[in-house]
Amino acid sequence: MKKYFGSPVPAYTLKTFLLCFAALWFFTECQKSIKPAQEDQLEMWIDSLDRHSRKIGIKNAIHTLDSIMATRPKKTFADRMQYYKFMKVLCHRDSTLSEEALSYTDSLLLLFSSVQVREMYPAEYSKALLLKGDDLLKQKEYYRAYRNYYHGKSFLTGLGEICECARYSSRIANISYKEENYYQAIEYWQQELKELAKCREADNFQLQFIEKQGSIRNIGMAYIHLNQPDIASDQFRKAMDFIDKNESKFPREKNFIKFARIVILLNQAEAHVLKKEMKIAERLLKKCLQHDPEIDWSMEVERDSRQLLARIYIETKEFSKADEQLRILKSVTGSANDAATASLHQKLQGSVLFGQGRFEEAGRLMLASQETDRNNKLKKNIENKSDVSVLLQQVQREHEVELVAEKDAQKELILRFVILISITLCVIAYQIWRSARRSAANLRAVTELNKAVTQSNIVLQDTVNALEHAEAENQTVLRIVAHDLRSPIAAMISASHLIFWEHTPSKDQLEIVTAMQQSGEMANALISQILQSSADREKISTSNIALPEIVQSCVDMLRHKAGEKQQTLDFQFEEVTAPVDREKIWRVFCNLLSNAIKFSPPGSTVLVNLQKQGAQVLLTVRDHGIGIPDELKGEIFLPSDNAKRSGTAGEQSFGIGLSICKQIVEAHGGRIWFESESGIGTAFFVELPAMPLDS
Repeated sequence: MKKYFGSPVPAYTLKTFLLCFAALWFFTECQKSIKPAQEDQLEMWIDSLDRHSRKIGIKNAIHTLDSIMATRPKKTFADRMQYYKFMKVLCHRDSTLSEEALSYTDSLLLLFSSVQVREMYPAEYSKALLLKGDDLLKQKEYYRAYRNYYHGKSFLTGLGEICECARYSSRIANISYKEENYYQAIEYWQQELKELAKCREADNFQLQFIEKQGSIRNIGMAYIHLNQPDIASDQFRKAMDFIDKNESKFPREKNFIKFARIVILLNQAEAHVLKKEMKIAERLLKKCLQHDPEIDWSMEVERDSRQLLARIYIETKEFSKADEQLRILKSVTGSANDAATASLHQKLQGSVLFGQGRFEEAGRLMLASQETDRNNKLKKNIENKSDVSVLLQQVQREHEVELVAEKDAQKELILRFVILISITLCVIAYQIWRSARRSAANLRAVTELNKAVTQSNIVLQDTVNALEHAEAENQTVLRIVAHDLRSPIAAMISASHLIFWEHTPSKDQLEIVTAMQQSGEMANALISQILQSSADREKISTSNIALPEIVQSCVDMLRHKAGEKQQTLDFQFEEVTAPVDREKIWRVFCNLLSNAIKFSPPGSTVLVNLQKQGAQVLLTVRDHGIGIPDELKGEIFLPSDNAKRSGTAGEQSFGIGLSICKQIVEAHGGRIWFESESGIGTAFFVELPAMPLDS
């Protein structure tokens, strides 16, 4: 798509400019006398600078705006927002200030760091995101650019600001056009027109005039490239009709509107050339070339008009007229400012020479043109092109995932959930306590009965032995249940600390969370009293699971625990899938990571690595802690109390977690082992079968 801008003229001196600008401001003030006298005038200054920046010079305009801001004793949020936005616009107009333009965009986004400010200024926040997307697009960071675009639109859609979404659709349409995906560009421009129809600000010249007529005209240009001149001509007529109908609403923008008409005349001429209506096209182009001194004339319009006029004269075999247009074109500033334009000029000049019978000169130009085209093609092949539709779908999928996660994190039934968990934990703790009492009473009864019977009653002795064995099995089950309850209870306690991480809870909410924390601590203390050694191998139910998700879940859950000791969790992984029982493998990973945190000193780093090795998956959890003494290495995986030790911060250990881990890993057909050196650190390794590639 073609965009035309006025070319800058030599700047006046700052002194002369200030005198002229003072007069201009006085005139503008008179025009707006209906406004209250105390209303802020910064917007009026910016508007005046915007209209005259090219005449006075971009850098003079920047210096003037800085001077104006320096005179304001108290700069409001709106002042800073307008300042950064307009400075971005001014720097964008001067190619030597591209780095400054990027910095002003970043400064603008910093103003919207809080959610409250974003919701207070939704349209301005979305514009800042779009500006950042534009910057990233110029830097060829396509994915990040589209992500900014999509987040800007999603934010506006969520607030019902459909009108401002048109800016997003316009940008995607422009990108699609540049990538020659014309049908997709047409679709997005049509979407932009639908969104612009929702705009309620009738005096917004940018949205109600520039964007609307521009979208209609751009649709026509897309059809030109699709070689459908009749549809294109219809779009250009619609654009001209739109201007005729709406120009009276914007009397202060008459110069821009005149220029918009000239651009449409040029586009109409292109459509007539495609239809071989050369005389009509010639008449329209000559009308385009009638300079209006009131308009900031664009050299690009004159260049394109004369190039098209030369093509017409070549088609009609009026080679002298074509040669005259090409000579004029050489004198136009910036007429050959890129390789594509230079190549086209060579082709046109070669066609003229060929028509005049100067075949040798024509041949040289044609060869030069072909070489230029070849170099341009090679350059384009080197550049990376983005697939707009694919990237947008990817961004949309990620955004949907984020929305689901956000909804899960902000459930409205959090109060009922806390109450339910608290009641459940109390019931479980009571049942465990009652079972423990019963078991102790039964054991005492069996012991007393055993003392009373005679040694000769073998049958009775066997009965007593059987009862003791049953009680031992009952105790084993209770220990495993109690141990497994520690992790979810610890997770509940950790989560309760994070519920209001970024917000201050109300008094009622604080009471509820405090009660939840106290209940969890009491349950933990009670379970610690009854927890003992030994565990049974459990049946597993496997399915193909992405292991990085399970490990990341453990890392996220225990990050707060590590943070209490100023420790860092470093998780590196490869994407890998394995047939596992999700809950049981989660227990293994969490147990290993919890031990690494427990036995590592404050301020250290725990390294977690997940990688695929052939047909196996290897998880490594490496700490720089106290290590395992040689005398305990043989008992690490045994269900006994001998291997238990306190953590570096006095954390309690029960000594049966690793025996359970070993049972679970071996039940999956895997193996677990460790390497340790006392005082240096420990590394635990878990190897599991990976999912076959053909599955």
